[in-house]
Amino acid sequence: MTTTRVLLDDDLSIATRFISPTLSVFHARDGVLTPVERLKAEGVTHFAYACRDDVLGDRVRAAAGFAHEDTGEADQGLSSTGLDAGQVIAGLSDRISADIALLGRTGQLDGFVSDAPTVIGPQDDLKRHPSAVIEPGCIINTDGGPVMIDANARIARMSYIAGPAYIGPDARIDSAHISSGVIGRHGRIGGEVENSVFNDFSNKHHEGFVGHSLIGQWVNLGAVTTTSDLKNNYGEVRLSAPDHDAAHDVPVAYDTGTIKFGSVISEFVKTGIGTMLSTGSIIDLGANLFEAPEGKYVPAFAWGSAKAQRYKLERFLSDAQTIAGRRQQTLSEARLAVLRHLHARATG
Repeated sequence: MTTTRVLLDDDLSIATRFISPTLSVFHARDGVLTPVERLKAEGVTHFAYACRDDVLGDRVRAAAGFAHEDTGEADQGLSSTGLDAGQVIAGLSDRISADIALLGRTGQLDGFVSDAPTVIGPQDDLKRHPSAVIEPGCIINTDGGPVMIDANARIARMSYIAGPAYIGPDARIDSAHISSGVIGRHGRIGGEVENSVFNDFSNKHHEGFVGHSLIGQWVNLGAVTTTSDLKNNYGEVRLSAPDHDAAHDVPVAYDTGTIKFGSVISEFVKTGIGTMLSTGSIIDLGANLFEAPEGKYVPAFAWGSAKAQRYKLERFLSDAQTIAGRRQQTLSEARLAVLRHLHARATG
C-alpha cells in the first residue's frame, strides 16, 4: 500500500522542540530537506499533527498547514523522537548525500549542471543550478560527498565548500569556509561553518565559527559569534533546559550521544557582536543577546543577558515583521498567533 497520509507526533522534548517551535520540528531541515519535504518527495500528500499541548498544537497546525490529529486515517506515523538534536548532527553528512540522491531520482535536480571554477574530487558530484553564480577563486571539494548549489545562489570569491553540502536558493556565501553544511533559502554566510544546519532566512554574514549546531529560521548571528562544539575533557555533550510543561525553571537533561555538539539556536534569535556560546548551549525562541549568556540555556524572548528581562511582545513582533520584509517575506497571521502564544507562556 502506498503511504499517502502520515500522522506527525511531536513529543515537544528538549531534544527537538527548540529548532522550529512555530512550525514544529517536522518543518526544520535535518538535511537538505525537512522531514515533511522528504515525505512529499516519496508521495505523501496528507499530514496530520499531534502534540501533548492541545492549545499549542492548534496554533502550530494553522501556521504549518497541518490537518487535525486523526490517528484512524493515517497510513503511518512519524515521531519526533527520531529527529532529536544529537541524531540530526551525527547523521547530517549521510542525510545530505541521501537527500541529493533523492532529489535526483524525483527529477528535482533537472537543469542542474556541474561546471564551476576549481573542483577537487568528482566533478559529477557538483550539482549547480544554471542561475547560480560561482565567482573565480572558489574551491568546491566533492571528495567527501556531493555539493548542491541551488537557484540564484551566489558564491563569492575565496569561498571553500566541502561536501556533502547544500547551498539553498538565493543564498549568499561570502568568502566562507563550509564543510558538511546546509544553508537554507536566503541565507547569508561568512566565516566558518562545520557540520551545521542553517534553516531558511538566517544569517551569519561575518567571521566566527559555527560547528555541529542547529540554527532555526530568521536568526541573525552578529560578527564573531562563535560556538564551542567540543568540551575540554572530550566528554559527551549534554543539553539542559526546562520541560515544555514545567511550571518551574528546573532543567531537564538530554544526552546528545556525541562528543561533538555545538548549540541549538531557535527561530528569531539575534546575537550581538563577539557573542561566545558554550558547548551544548540552547538559545530559545526570540532571544536577543547583547553579549555572552550567563549559562547554557537562554529562555525564550530573553532581552540582553539578564534573564529577568524579556523582549516586549509588540516590539518583538514589529521587529520580526521588519526583518521578514527585508527578504520580501510576510509572516502569516497564523504564525504570529503561535508567537503570541509562546510569548505569553514564556512571560506569564
